[in-house]
Amino acid sequence: MPFTNYQRSQTTNSYSMNGTLIKELSLFKFVPSTDLTSQLNDGSNTSALKDSFFLLSITVLTVSLCGLLTRWQFPITFVKPRATSYISGFMRHAISMCLVLLAILSQSTSNYILPFTLAATGALWYLSGFYLARRWKPVFSAVLFSSITCHLTCYPSSHSLLYTFNYKDCLAFTFLLVIACNALDHLDAILNTYPHLITLDKDKQVKFQNAFTASYWLAMLKLILNMPSESELHAGPIEDLNTAIRALGSVSRSWTTMAALFPTNLRQDLCILYAFFRTADDLVDDAPSPEQCEENLVTIRKFLHDVFFGDASPEKTDLVTESGKVDPSLPSHIDWNHYASLLPNEDVLAIFRNFARISHYLCPRAMFELTEAWELDLHGSPVKEQDDLLRYAALISGTFGELCTCVIMYKTGRGNWGGRDKAARKEDVLSRARATGQCLQLINIARDIIADSLVGRCYVPLQYMPHPPQAVYHLLKVARTPMQVGEGHLKSFAIRILNLADQISDKAQKGIDGLPDEVQDSIRAAFEIYMAIGPALRNSPGFPLRAKVPKRQQQWIALRCIYGFRGPVARAISSVYHRLVSFYLGAFSRLSKASRTTSKAF
Repeated sequence: MPFTNYQRSQTTNSYSMNGTLIKELSLFKFVPSTDLTSQLNDGSNTSALKDSFFLLSITVLTVSLCGLLTRWQFPITFVKPRATSYISGFMRHAISMCLVLLAILSQSTSNYILPFTLAATGALWYLSGFYLARRWKPVFSAVLFSSITCHLTCYPSSHSLLYTFNYKDCLAFTFLLVIACNALDHLDAILNTYPHLITLDKDKQVKFQNAFTASYWLAMLKLILNMPSESELHAGPIEDLNTAIRALGSVSRSWTTMAALFPTNLRQDLCILYAFFRTADDLVDDAPSPEQCEENLVTIRKFLHDVFFGDASPEKTDLVTESGKVDPSLPSHIDWNHYASLLPNEDVLAIFRNFARISHYLCPRAMFELTEAWELDLHGSPVKEQDDLLRYAALISGTFGELCTCVIMYKTGRGNWGGRDKAARKEDVLSRARATGQCLQLINIARDIIADSLVGRCYVPLQYMPHPPQAVYHLLKVARTPMQVGEGHLKSFAIRILNLADQISDKAQKGIDGLPDEVQDSIRAAFEIYMAIGPALRNSPGFPLRAKVPKRQQQWIALRCIYGFRGPVARAISSVYHRLVSFYLGAFSRLSKASRTTSKAF
């Protein structure tokens, strides 16, 4: 009910002191009770909106930080199938049951957050406990930073639901977010590495490759409901992947930088493909004798034929077994004992097994074209014309670009582009992908003229060499004395090859535009990191043994590509950065001169 005039005067008089009325209360206005309720509701709605925005901001921060800290290593490498089954089973069940029991016992407390946190942690521990324990460093760092940020930025009003939100509540909230993110990474890694846990049908496996589809989450639910223990998983896929990672670790610094830009599931299969490419290339180029190189090429071709066209009838199976366990991730029709006797060591065999696991969505034609390029390397015939150089680059890296596109399309849920799904495969996209690989190979050839010559290789066309070209070719290929050719000539060869790469770079860029949106920025960053070798080589005063892009520049290229700083924006930021650096260096130089002058005066 509204106040009457009498009630209003009584209220005013009751707050008078020594006959003096308080002016604020004497100005008390008539406010209906419905308006007061409306104001309170508006305040509550505003507080709820602020609370939601605050929690969303902390969630985004925590998830982003968690991804940043954990993306540098493959999640599946933290799964250890060789752990003792009894100990792992006991720890998995015992700790999760203890956490759930503590959650039940803590329900008597007035704080409902504690029992919920304990119960959720118990469930997540049952799914991913050992994985979380092995990744304790990024988990601890993400929880610590996010909880402190949450506590310091939480300033709720008295109407807010977060008014009583203390540091313990912030810690519980961010802790659950971090371990939930890591548990999802763990489950996704198992789904990606062991898809046969869901189905053995390769055509059905392609349907749950994209995390933004219902099929993916149905597969994830099926995995959760039938979650195996670590000891029940076969160790082969993980150990073979670790072998591929070690093989690439000392090979390519640019690859390490570029690979970190891709989603984990895509990066894992690209790592497998690239490791096979480098290993097969080394088998053909670096064997102890020419005869062994020939034999290795024959072995590679036979292996590819068995992988893509072999008879998969059960009668011919010769499965790899370990302690009586069959590895269902491997094609069953390949005689692995036979290839173990042909290949030089167990690491090479592991990389071949990796390739066989992903071969069902790769293009057989592209793989056999790669062997043609290796055969050209083996014969060592000189590259006569510019067109011959373009053909070689298309064979060796254009086909690899096509194979990478098959991996990208499959792992992003765009279908099997290896030949199984004719409707999904788009030849124009693959053609531009080949141009991308061809362009990068030309840059690689231009950079490595000296390095190739020192090991007896020469890809510079005779057309580019001064007369007589056979003499220059002899110095590069046979005598292996590239410096006798002269730095000026070597650099002119490199610049002509770089100009050739520039001519097809536009088509290569269009190839990136045809890829899925979620990987375009990462691919563009990888492409531009490699393209930056060209300016580094052109601007070098001489001709370096192996031109390199500084790591800081690689990081800047990756940053501006991933976060959209391209074109005028990138140039403006780069200009400001260089001005600041120049100003700092100039000021430092002036201060140094002034200091020296003062010291001399004294």
